[in-house]
Amino acid sequence: MSDVTLYGPPQSTYVRTARMACEEKGVPYTLEAIELKSDALKAIHPFSKVPVLRHGEVILYETQAICSYIDNNFDGPALMPQHAGPRGVAEQWISNVNCYMYETLIRSYMFQYVFPRGDDGQPDRAAIEAAVPEVQRQIGLIDSALEGREWLAGDLSCADLFLAPIMFYLGNAPESAAAMESSTNIQRVGAAMHGRASFINTMPPPPPES
Repeated sequence: MSDVTLYGPPQSTYVRTARMACEEKGVPYTLEAIELKSDALKAIHPFSKVPVLRHGEVILYETQAICSYIDNNFDGPALMPQHAGPRGVAEQWISNVNCYMYETLIRSYMFQYVFPRGDDGQPDRAAIEAAVPEVQRQIGLIDSALEGREWLAGDLSCADLFLAPIMFYLGNAPESAAAMESSTNIQRVGAAMHGRASFINTMPPPPPES
């Protein structure tokens, strides 16, 4: 069967999560750029989102489904806990990212810096200030969840792979970086994540210079 192909830009947190899953499992893969909202993307994802996985005749979209396929279809260390309690915790955190945290931390907050729409092309300070209290609250939730733990669900799991790309971007924005600097558990676990080959090998390219 052919190697895995992932479609999507390397800057996407969800694309990076899928790539990290491949890296952690030792699965060879190719990352192919695809134009967002293009006919080529619509042909493999009915909602024109990324990532999309192609493996032989298998085509999958939705990051959680892709990570599950990678975990269950290939040899290598398990990416989800085998026991019900820790597995439930991992699934809970994946759902937290998909349902709440991505919307707040990336769309409402980080996008103000990445795609500034304020006056003179600057970040919209009003939008940022409106998002900051919830950003700080969610960072606090993550820090509390990591108290006394090496990873969110005990051992490294997909939950950590969903969160790590988001935390990377938060470390580059002033308000979230300040909140993370005072979060000792995030600092501890983040240092361990930043040293993993899966994190290093999937580092997104820096934004182009203006």
